[in-house]
Amino acid sequence: MKFQYVCKDVRLTPSMEDAAVAKIGRLEHYFRANGELNCLITISIVSEQKAVEAAITTTDGFTLRAKAIGEDFYCCLDQLAEKLEGQMRKMKTQLSKANKKNSLSKDIMMEQIAADEADDVNFEIVKRKTLALTPMDADEALARMDALGHSFFIYLDSTSGLVNVLYEREDHGYGVIEIEK
Repeated sequence: MKFQYVCKDVRLTPSMEDAAVAKIGRLEHYFRANGELNCLITISIVSEQKAVEAAITTTDGFTLRAKAIGEDFYCCLDQLAEKLEGQMRKMKTQLSKANKKNSLSKDIMMEQIAADEADDVNFEIVKRKTLALTPMDADEALARMDALGHSFFIYLDSTSGLVNVLYEREDHGYGVIEIEK
C-alpha cells in the first residue's frame, strides 16, 4: 500500500507516519494482490481538535473513505481503522444478502473479513422514489436543494444534458458529481 499525506496546520512527525502505516496498513491483507492500493491520509485541525481522514483506492477505482475527529491523533487513527473495517463488514453483509459476492468489487477478499454477528445489521430498502429530471443550472439546483432541506439534489444539467448530483460537504461547502455518458 502506498501512503500519501496531506497536512493542514499540522506537522507530520515520523512517529505519526509510522502509526498510520501500522494501523491502516494492516487492512491491506483484506485486498487481493492483483492491483495497487493507494492510501491518502489527510490530517487537519477542526475546532481545536485533530481530524484524520483516510481514502483507500484500488487501481480498479474502488474506494473506502472514513474520517475521525478527536483530541489525539493516535486515537483518531484507531477510530479510523475501526470505521474502515466496519465499512468492509457492512459491504460483505450487503453483498452476501444480495448473493452477488463479486459484483461490487473483485478487490476485497470477502473470506478474510471476520464479521461479528452482533455487528451485522439488517439493511433493507424502505422507500423508493421516481424522479422526473428537468434541465437546470447548478444555481437553480442549489436553490431547490436548500428549499427542500436536503443534503443532496439530483438534476439534469441544462448545458451538458447530463445527470448531476449536487451535495453538501462536511465543510459546509457544496460539491457536484458529474455523471459521464
